[in-house]
Amino acid sequence: MVVWAIASADPLPQVEQFRDALGLELPILYDVGGVVHQDYSQTSAFPTAAYPQQWVIGTDGNIAWSNNEYDLGELRAVIEAELAGE
Repeated sequence: MVVWAIASADPLPQVEQFRDALGLELPILYDVGGVVHQDYSQTSAFPTAAYPQQWVIGTDGNIAWSNNEYDLGELRAVIEAELAGE
């Protein structure tokens, strides 16, 4: 399993400051021009457009789950199901 964060809307220095303040070690990919955000938001948009958003891309390359509210239990269940091949 690979975990990436994707920053689409904030300036790079602000993203780096956020990463450093939280002590994050996962890669944060910078989505120049919001191309990735635009591609996926057309598939599954949230009415509030709130951030952060969590996306799980399944082993088949399709969106297996997305959410814009922090729900660790649900996120964990989806990841475990994907890893189990369900």
